Amino acid sequence: MLKIATILPYKENYTIKKAAAASLWVYDFFRHSSLRKDNYIFGSTDAKDFLSNNYINIAIKDSSSKLVSTTNQYCNGLIKKIDGKNFDIIEIHNRPLVFNILKKKLNSNFIIYFHNDPLSMNGSKSTQERIDLLNKVEKI
Repeated sequence: MLKIATILPYKENYTIKKAAAASLWVYDFFRHSSLRKDNYIFGSTDAKDFLSNNYINIAIKDSSSKLVSTTNQYCNGLIKKIDGKNFDIIEIHNRPLVFNILKKKLNSNFIIYFHNDPLSMNGSKSTQERIDLLNKVEKI
């Protein structure tokens, strides 16, 4: 059985009351997947009404410091939770920058889902960034 880590954007609420498009897509896909017993969904929210029991919350401290980006803080939390868990696949939704950080630290196969225009996202705006993604990721 494949063990899968699903990474939502840190701004995406995986909750009953505030779920947005990517969260709803992940939830619907997960609900009907034959691999749901070994699929864990990671994200960050202050709410507690998660859409499913397999959700793992990454707490992000509210920081006004320009030295620590929210993306780096989120990635560090993800690495702590994921490292050593031997996920066969790590799927990342809408965050090529998160992929670039995790790829350097975690040994796994990566898939990136773009729910929105990749040309508008940091990490995939330029032609070279998109070529680099194609060369480093297993599937887009």
